[in-house]
Amino acid sequence: MTRLAVVIPVKSTGVKSRLSAVLSAAQRKELGMLMLEDVLAAVAGAGLSESCFVVSSDRAVLELAARHRAKGVQEEGDSGVNHAVEAGVMASRAGRVLVLPADLPLLSSADVEAVVSLADRGAEVVLSPSMAFDGTNSLIFSAEAGLRLSYDRDSFWNHLASAASAGLSAAVSARPGVMLDIDSPDDLRRLAASPSAGRAARYSRTVVL
Repeated sequence: MTRLAVVIPVKSTGVKSRLSAVLSAAQRKELGMLMLEDVLAAVAGAGLSESCFVVSSDRAVLELAARHRAKGVQEEGDSGVNHAVEAGVMASRAGRVLVLPADLPLLSSADVEAVVSLADRGAEVVLSPSMAFDGTNSLIFSAEAGLRLSYDRDSFWNHLASAASAGLSAAVSARPGVMLDIDSPDDLRRLAASPSAGRAARYSRTVVL
């Protein structure tokens, strides 16, 4: 089976700005780092740490990645998710890539394994939507397949359409642990109300009133 790499793009500026009404800049930064740790732990549990690439211009993020046995890919600055994913794909030199956002605090190793298993069973593209079905919360594709990256508005539907236009078979995984990303105060409240014992979930309960 073609080697799979994991790529995690991480912004260094304006982290979770939509939470600014309820969290300070320092709290948003801490939440972001804790969520990244949760994602890296899930990747480690699925046995993929050594083929994991974290792309960021933030030195603290890259140091955190190294502590979790992931490889850091240094960006000069935030150039957008599409550019960061492309940089991770180039650094990985892998035949297949699993792209995961850094803000999936409920992600488990079982979630990662379930998504990967769909690709192992023959799907050329595997993707998971966000809860609103507008974002792409996981994406597996081959670097040679010609899938056009579209991590902008409505990325889930854009990636699905791109797979169809390229004649690629696609599978969708809608597991709750993959679908919850944290962008809004409502998302943060959902995380705080969850039974998760993850780092970010525990932290969310200290800051959500």
